[in-house]
Amino acid sequence: MSVTRIQLSGAPCPIPRHLQILLDETAETLGDWQGETEAHTFVPADYVLVFDALYELRPQMPKGRRPEFLEWGSGLGIVTLLASALGWKATGIEIQPRLIRSSLETSRAFDLSARFLEGSFFPEDESVVDNLAKLVRHADLIYVYPWPDQEIEIFDLFDRYAAPGARLLTYYGIEDVRAFQKL
Repeated sequence: MSVTRIQLSGAPCPIPRHLQILLDETAETLGDWQGETEAHTFVPADYVLVFDALYELRPQMPKGRRPEFLEWGSGLGIVTLLASALGWKATGIEIQPRLIRSSLETSRAFDLSARFLEGSFFPEDESVVDNLAKLVRHADLIYVYPWPDQEIEIFDLFDRYAAPGARLLTYYGIEDVRAFQKL
């Protein structure tokens, strides 16, 4: 595997007021979603911790063009929207249509330009795999909160399809966000 770990400082940064409002308002939606029976397939990250990592990685992105961000399993779209607010061309991929609709509503409500695509980042259809590979090849930063049994597949997909220099940001739980770079 041609992927190396990047050390993150873990230093907190102040969250702009409009993004704190986004986090506060989506916390309600998150509570409603988790109260439903199908919510077991969506577990939220610590969005403040992920924002800190995005903020730290942003200056390392390519200069001269708008960097591209891709989230695998975007849930309510919060991380994708945070990336959009930080200047990335942000795309989230989510398998649950209701979560995509909610993400699009939040994007409009906060006037953030992010796109959300319905699908799986582990598709079985080869034509979908080709389209996903194109998205991954163009991404400067990919974010994912992997299920424990998906970690090897995540790194395999990243190693196989990401462009050299691309970064992978993974969230593993409380105070555990990690960054990697493809060599």
